[in-house]
Amino acid sequence: MPTPALRSAQMLALAFMSMIVVLGVVVYLSVPDADLGLPSTYVIGGQVAAGVVIALIVSTIGFRVAPITTGTSPEEAKGEALQKHQMSLILRLVLSELVALVSLALAFILTEGQVMTYIIGGAISVVLMGLFAYPSAGNIRRVEASLDSAGAQSRLADAFGVL
Repeated sequence: MPTPALRSAQMLALAFMSMIVVLGVVVYLSVPDADLGLPSTYVIGGQVAAGVVIALIVSTIGFRVAPITTGTSPEEAKGEALQKHQMSLILRLVLSELVALVSLALAFILTEGQVMTYIIGGAISVVLMGLFAYPSAGNIRRVEASLDSAGAQSRLADAFGVL
C-alpha cells in the first residue's frame, strides 16, 4: 500500500507529466492553421539528441544528493531524506521538461509541422520523466544509495513503502 510520502511524490510527478499534455492542447488551439505534418528531420534529430543529452545529465546529476551525516537520529534522517528526495525529484522533473519547453517555443517559431514538433518533444519529455523522475522503486533506491553513502541509514525506501 502506498505511503503518504509516495503518493505525494507520485502526484507531483504526474502533475508535471499532465502539464505536457495540457500544453499540447494549448499549442493545437493557439497555432493558426496548425500544420499536422512532420517537422524537418533536423528538428526531430535535434529533439532526439536533446533527449539523449538530458537523459545523460539526469542520470549523472539527478540522483546526487548530499548524504545523511553519521550519527543523525533515525527520525531526523527520515525527514532529511524525504526533503532531499523531493528536491532531487523536482530537479529531475524540471530537467526532463526542457525538451518539451524548447519544442513549445519551436512550435510557434517554425512554419511547418508546428503541432507535431511539440508532440514529439512532449513525448520525449514524458518518457524522460517516466524513466528518471517518477518515484519508482529503482529511482527511490538510487536516491537512497546516495543518501546512505556516508554510512548513515536514511531508510528512504521504508518511508515510501518500497520493499
